[in-house]
Amino acid sequence: MPIHLDRVLSHYDIGELCGAHPVEKGFVNENWRIETSLGAYFLKRYHPSLCHPEIVRAQHARIAHLKGAGFPAPIIMPTTDGDTLLALDGELCEIQTYIEGASYDHEQPAHFNEAARTLGRYHTCVEGFAPPALQNLGELYSPAVLHANLAALTDAWEIERDPDLAQTARQLAAQADDLATRFAAHGALPRLVIHGDYYADNLIFEHGRDSAHRIVGVVDYDKARWQPRVVELAEALIYFASPRPGRLKHLVYPGTLEWEPFKRFLHTYASVVPLAENEIRALPDYVRCIWLQMSLQRLWEKGPCPLEAPEALQEALTLGDWAKAGRQQMVEIAQSTNSYHPVTFSLETGI
Repeated sequence: MPIHLDRVLSHYDIGELCGAHPVEKGFVNENWRIETSLGAYFLKRYHPSLCHPEIVRAQHARIAHLKGAGFPAPIIMPTTDGDTLLALDGELCEIQTYIEGASYDHEQPAHFNEAARTLGRYHTCVEGFAPPALQNLGELYSPAVLHANLAALTDAWEIERDPDLAQTARQLAAQADDLATRFAAHGALPRLVIHGDYYADNLIFEHGRDSAHRIVGVVDYDKARWQPRVVELAEALIYFASPRPGRLKHLVYPGTLEWEPFKRFLHTYASVVPLAENEIRALPDYVRCIWLQMSLQRLWEKGPCPLEAPEALQEALTLGDWAKAGRQQMVEIAQSTNSYHPVTFSLETGI
């Protein structure tokens, strides 16, 4: 059902509608750039699966908290009733300021460094902010979910009928068992409300020759939730330190990490937020768990067993094997960041 822009805007004091263009970024919600007599704005209509007012309002409170701390978050515009969320015909909409700027450039080392530094800034600004609505959404990654995804894939692909696939599946199960042992030893990891989708498309850089390397906007906070802080750092390292172009054919991930960008991103991040010792030990385990859990999930979501199943499973195992073999090197790189950044923050894991 098309969105009725005039009707939505009638609930806001942001001027008269002059133009509107759909925004292609984003895969779930319906997004629009709208121009009014008072400026440019970003309109989001939430997908039905994300229509949870208490969660969205908690996300809005988090964005306001960040803005108040000087972080480059957008401003959520209030309706004429003073709410940041518009409920209309059973749907949820929001309007926020539109942040003009340039896209992330993977060929720009300064953009890479700024992305790492800004993630550290985000974690600093959001520390201590923990609304209950964002605390009860469960763990994003765990060996238990990894085991469940492997079981679902085994059933969907009837893996036990193929000796080669069954052998690879047993190796993947051994990886999950090893991760379960390691996760149990992590202890109480520092927690906060992660951004949840920190990657290039959600970073906006300032236009201009002299300041083009400064992030002026971090957007799309729909996946925010209370998690160990190292979860988001592991996700970011997987994204920013992966090879381009990709080397894997069948997974959502392009390949194993590259050591130089891994080290540079981690050191730049840690110059803002030093890592706790148990975070350092947990980081390689989360990298491995994310790779395996999400790879298997995406594979079984595709449906029946494809012809390329042996190659796809082997690629997933390759990621797991690499992370396991490289665990000590990841730990040593992370430990080197604290040689000149003493840990001074609290390890509190609750409110």
